[in-house]
Amino acid sequence: MKKKLMVGLLTVVACFTLGSTSFAASVPSTSISSLPESTQVVPYAQKYITWQTILPKSQFPTLGDIPMTSYNVDPYRGQLTLQSVDGQTGYTWTVTYGGYVTY
Repeated sequence: MKKKLMVGLLTVVACFTLGSTSFAASVPSTSISSLPESTQVVPYAQKYITWQTILPKSQFPTLGDIPMTSYNVDPYRGQLTLQSVDGQTGYTWTVTYGGYVTY
């Protein structure tokens, strides 16, 4: 009796196991070469730069007049903030900008 019950339970378990694997959804295979170019993954690149320039005091008479600047040297772009200002002469500012630019 125990043997028949054990064989019956094993049969039921085997049927459930086979049935559950046969009903599982298959995973669609998609190669990356078949995706449109707009969905391709590209690495994100950035770097920290400092940039120094000389500005005329006639256009920027006070420190508050000196603006942030845009950095646009291919392929990097970004906004640079003012780091330091030195009064080189009575007529010019030596300005140092710095910040992260992205590719």
